[in-house]
Amino acid sequence: MSRVQQRRETINYALFLPIFLLLLVSVWVQYQAAVLDGNPVQTIVIKQLIFAFGMLVILFCASLIPFRYWVKYAYVLYGLSLIPMVLLQVFYDPTMYQLTGTKRWLHLGPITWQPSELVKITFVLAVVLLTITIRQEKTRYTIKDDLLFMLKIFLLSLPTFILMLLQRDFGTSIVFVWALMAIFVISGVDWRILLTGFLIVATAASALLLFVFTKWGQEILYQLHFKEYQLDRVRAWIDPFAYKDTIAYQQVRSMLATSSGGVFGQTLDAQSIYVPVRESDMVFTVVAERFGYLGSCTVLFTYFYLFYQMIMTGLKTNQRASLYYCVGFIFIMLFQVFENIGAAIGILPLTGIPLPFLSQGGTSLLTIGLGLGIILGMKPQSNN
Repeated sequence: MSRVQQRRETINYALFLPIFLLLLVSVWVQYQAAVLDGNPVQTIVIKQLIFAFGMLVILFCASLIPFRYWVKYAYVLYGLSLIPMVLLQVFYDPTMYQLTGTKRWLHLGPITWQPSELVKITFVLAVVLLTITIRQEKTRYTIKDDLLFMLKIFLLSLPTFILMLLQRDFGTSIVFVWALMAIFVISGVDWRILLTGFLIVATAASALLLFVFTKWGQEILYQLHFKEYQLDRVRAWIDPFAYKDTIAYQQVRSMLATSSGGVFGQTLDAQSIYVPVRESDMVFTVVAERFGYLGSCTVLFTYFYLFYQMIMTGLKTNQRASLYYCVGFIFIMLFQVFENIGAAIGILPLTGIPLPFLSQGGTSLLTIGLGLGIILGMKPQSNN
């Protein structure tokens, strides 16, 4: 059997199918967003096609590298990916900083990209390596063992969270926390510790709401480097229609556009509702407006079918490291889907987190290709 035939037989087509479908949807969505906003359609579609092709190249290149090498050099990759995050303190995009108050975009000559997107991949790999190193020493663990394990994970994560604080990117920080929680659960951390952590987070969230709506609380948040636009997002989330012409304008327009699609979507000649940043933060409104409830459910089903294939790929390897990585990366994408769509329909506050595959931006799409390529390269136990 030739190498080409062997490679063809080992490709995980069940995993590749939802990836390819979501790429097709991404091109269609960006085309529709350009039409609705009156932007140059040809330029935007060609740009999205280039990013989609680039993602496929990265996807297949990453799948050629055995997973054990990704884990073996995880600390090195993690350290290297933090270097651009450090450079953000000097070479951040001034235009985006003026618009958002965050230093998320690295500006080097003609290139502008978000280093935090790459760190999402290397962060999970590093946490997986540390987890399997610590958790293979025993078969049973005490609460003390679990707390020591979590402390070591926290120390590994500390550089990322410090840099995220310096960037003032609260939304992306939650993505990293979400991945950590998923790995803590799958690695068997005692439920009492997890419940205590949940209660602490719930208390902190309640305190945040109190701070946002009190003068003395706002002063505390300002001291913690929260920006006015971040507080506005919470106010707009609580009562969007009270601020429909000011701070909640974007979210209210998004809710109206989403509901206007009905069950089957609007006709092409129907009057569209203007939504700011439709091509990125509010890209789900394009799906809901054009394809309606059925189209929205189809896109959501495709996401969850992708997550299902990712977890099945990890389980079939019968290796804890593979499973831990799949779970960590699934929960990163799951949180982004939940938060982005939740903000579009008004059940969650806006954070600026992109919708995987569909939001405009090459950095997110290319790094998703890398993360999924690592999973695509995993082999079932019989082939290891």
